[in-house]
Formats: sequence, structure tokens, C-alpha cells
Amino acid sequence: MVPIHYFSPEQRFNAWVVSDLVKQVFRRHTRCPDGIKELTAFAEDTFHINIDFVFSIIINIGDIESVLPTEIENRLGSYLTALQPVVTADMLHSSKTNAYEYLEHEKNTDVYRLFY
Repeated sequence: MVPIHYFSPEQRFNAWVVSDLVKQVFRRHTRCPDGIKELTAFAEDTFHINIDFVFSIIINIGDIESVLPTEIENRLGSYLTALQPVVTADMLHSSKTNAYEYLEHEKNTDVYRLFY
């Protein structure tokens, strides 16, 4: 049996921030309804972000591929870097606040860092 590795709260925090920023940019730059297909295509086409991967981290479904934590963090960091040119400080603050609220049941949420 292949072991399942779950994502850390800090990885989930970063994934939430990426997801929230993509949604904010999507709403700002398109006139499309907030459909998951449209959001997925926008994230991939515009920023090369695999939103399904990001969502799997947020909901912590586990990783059977045994990807190293640093690989996950580097990937999330590259997503944040791709978003950086189109994101304002207010957008980032809002996304981080939402992520903290989502993970409020976790311990030490005030120490999460972004994987830039």
C-alpha cells in the first residue's frame, strides 16, 4: 500500500492565498461568470497555475505521489511569483486574511510565511 502524505498547514495557507488571488484577478480581468471551468482555464492560460493541484492542497486530500515538501513549496512559490505583477497590496492582504480565517483551527497560524 502506498502511504498518503498530507499537506502542512503552511502549504495549505499558501495554496489558499494562490487560489484567492487567482479568483480576485479572474473577477477583475474577465466578464465571465465564476464557473470552475472558466477559472481553471484562466489560471492555466494566464499564469500556468494548475488550480486543481492548488485545490487539492487546500482541502488536504493527500498526496500519493510522495512529492517532497520543498517541491510543493517551490511550486506554490512560483505561482505566487507569477501572480505578483497583477496583484495589489490590498488584494494580497485580503487573501492572507481569508487564508488565516480558513485555517483558524490550526495552531500557530501567525507564523505562516508565503513561499516566494
